[in-house]
Amino acid sequence: MKPIFLLKFKGFTLIELLVVVAIIGLLSTLAVVAVSSAREKAKTARVQGDLKQLRTAIQMLENDTGKWPNGCASGQTANPEVYLDTQQAGINQQPVAGDQGDGCVWTAYDLINWSGPYINTTNIQDPWGNSYVFDPDYRAYENCAELAEEPNAVVIFSFGPNKEGLNVYDCDDIFVKL
Repeated sequence: MKPIFLLKFKGFTLIELLVVVAIIGLLSTLAVVAVSSAREKAKTARVQGDLKQLRTAIQMLENDTGKWPNGCASGQTANPEVYLDTQQAGINQQPVAGDQGDGCVWTAYDLINWSGPYINTTNIQDPWGNSYVFDPDYRAYENCAELAEEPNAVVIFSFGPNKEGLNVYDCDDIFVKL
């Protein structure tokens, strides 16, 4: 029998181990990037679904009261924009009668016909934490050099991942027309 110090041990060299660790690191990075991309796509899909539900809620509000959110006359394409999670929007809570400004008024008659809530949630926010907005004069892609301008439209929209606010109208806004 040979002494133990004379036996040859078979194993991996340091270079082989480093190559394996590098490959595992690269695969992990690719997996993290893929998961992040899938999460963003899921958020966008959720927003699109939410916007369709909100569009239906606004149509039901309009059928009952003849008004759009904030007490604006249906078909009026001027201001004001309104966050849909506010009481005066009239989507998830009965609004209070009164003048909302810019020709938008909730009357006692409107409130008698109000049959809401029209959406079953108290949290009307997008995945990035912003309220959804009803805008009767939205200007799609106004601040996007690479996209063609569209005429003003009545929309419900999310500020999108960059969370840019009202009247910015940039390329990452997610919207649905009424």
